[in-house]
Amino acid sequence: MNDFELSEVIAERIVSIPKKVFRRYKRQDRYKENPWPWYVYGKEIFRDLGAEFRKIENKEEMLLCDIVFSVHDYRPCSIERERSIGSRAVDELKMDPGLADLVNNYDDEDVWNGPVIHIVTMLGMCLVRCQQIENYIVNSFLLGISKKQKLKYKTLNDLKNGWKRKTLGNMIASMEEAWEIDPMVKAGFQLFLEMRNRLIHGLTTDDRFDIQTSWGQRELLAFLYFFDIHSRIVKRAFRASFYASIEFAIHQWGLPDGAPKRILNKKQKEESGLFFHFFTMKEGSI
Repeated sequence: MNDFELSEVIAERIVSIPKKVFRRYKRQDRYKENPWPWYVYGKEIFRDLGAEFRKIENKEEMLLCDIVFSVHDYRPCSIERERSIGSRAVDELKMDPGLADLVNNYDDEDVWNGPVIHIVTMLGMCLVRCQQIENYIVNSFLLGISKKQKLKYKTLNDLKNGWKRKTLGNMIASMEEAWEIDPMVKAGFQLFLEMRNRLIHGLTTDDRFDIQTSWGQRELLAFLYFFDIHSRIVKRAFRASFYASIEFAIHQWGLPDGAPKRILNKKQKEESGLFFHFFTMKEGSI
């Protein structure tokens, strides 16, 4: 047992290893040096098992059978289980004895029947839209080129991370330090800000939009339908600022190593041009 006593180890079956995967691994020098039963070395066997890989904030993660592992290296004792996700996580929560009374017992306020479920779905869609818009803003470094912002942040990553901590209202105020915004567009941003704040902070419990009443549900339907239309327009404006930032970066600093020669397609480049149609740079911003 790799120098461990049986009483010193536990085993958890995550996935069976198909014979073709084993045969492929067996042909590698790693296996010849440390044949099974021994530890696995290298990334290839996990890829053959269907694992997915990503990097988040310079941290390598591997997903295998709905289990996320943090990876320092693909070698013994360098892969650690972090968490379960998806259906595996749901099944584990259902089996947790401490949560047994809550898993299948709902009170009246937790049950959404009939047309209300569609309103709840609309709420979720609008929330995703808000997050998309704020993500476009924090990744559009052109919006933060005022002298004040440049003194505050030394690098583009500093700017991005700093703006992530700002409220949406503060981000819009910071853009106006460097840009004159078309009055109609500016009014649209302010309307979105007001509606977004209302949506995030207590919309469904407001007397007018009370989701527990039929009247309130119909008020919500009208509010969310208009918000959906308006937020799509706002998203397009800030998506244009994101594309414009990419084009500016390529023009100033060239393509990063390993990047494809064509980062933006024709439609995205056309959308980039909308930014400078509605935003005019104030003198001395760059």
